[in-house]
Amino acid sequence: MAKKGRVARILNILCKVNKQPQSEALKRRDRSAKSRGGAPGLIGTAGSGGGGSKKSEWKKRKERQARKASYVASSTETGLAHGYHSGMKILLVGEGNLSFALALVTLFDGDGANVLATSFDRHGVARAAYPDCRDIEESLEAAGAGIRFGVDAEDYKGLSKTAKEWWGGAGGPHGGGTQFAGFDRVVFNFPDRGVGTVGLLPVRANQEMLANFFKAAKGLLSRTGEVHVAMGGDEAHKAWNLVGLAAKGGLTYRAALEFKPEDFPGYVHFRTLPHMSLLTRRRKGGGAAAG
Repeated sequence: MAKKGRVARILNILCKVNKQPQSEALKRRDRSAKSRGGAPGLIGTAGSGGGGSKKSEWKKRKERQARKASYVASSTETGLAHGYHSGMKILLVGEGNLSFALALVTLFDGDGANVLATSFDRHGVARAAYPDCRDIEESLEAAGAGIRFGVDAEDYKGLSKTAKEWWGGAGGPHGGGTQFAGFDRVVFNFPDRGVGTVGLLPVRANQEMLANFFKAAKGLLSRTGEVHVAMGGDEAHKAWNLVGLAAKGGLTYRAALEFKPEDFPGYVHFRTLPHMSLLTRRRKGGGAAAG
């Protein structure tokens, strides 16, 4: 197809130079090119919308590799894992024992003024479920970080209200009183509906949770903000189709980086616990939690 397109383009030029009419065969080639969405005699014009504009798998793979290399380079500029730094406005959702929030504050030399950590669990339930939650909570408050309990990552209205109230309050960035400008990072580590990972039901339940979360997170991002999701690498988690769900939520996939717990001092991952706080909310129609 590409060779015929080049021939048609050359013949077009020769006809114009010699002021000769196009042959019927050349006219048919031009009409064929137009029907495929391309310019006359040109196959695969960018943005043509036709079949010729489809990228090859090789080119797609190269573009993904280039995006990842660019992202890895930019994420290491701060010297901290995944490019985090204390100047970022960061929203954490689905925090279990709040240890990831504490890890970030530790990396930021004790500055948590721009970090808002939210947990799906009610306050009392979280303290009962995670023995070190009270100590971590006190450390975060001393560092100036925001902490909110009973926040569902799937509920855009609730999540948005919580985030904006924190932002504009005395404990928010710049001491509060500033207009909401969106978060630089919205982070959900190891999302889990708490219904297992094997079988069709867990896949659908977790896909629904992630789809709702992506829609909620998109509305809370700054112009250059990003959503970070840490996931297990097994086949069960791959079936959730994280990238496809993010795309449906209006987000553009950038790269996949290795998540190393040792890069975040003190971080401990907990599986979603099947205590009453989670079971009650799930019966009422959802609820996202992680650890």
